[in-house]
Amino acid sequence: MEKNDHKSPFFKSWNSWYVLVIAVLALLILFFYLFTKQFS
Repeated sequence: MEKNDHKSPFFKSWNSWYVLVIAVLALLILFFYLFTKQFS
């Protein structure tokens, strides 16, 4: 059976990608919340 050791692009580990994606999603949620409050 082959070992599946793919390195992540741009970061040292895949955990960095997960943190980045969660941070971007949190920022988008905050942005849309503030946008909605401003124009409601």
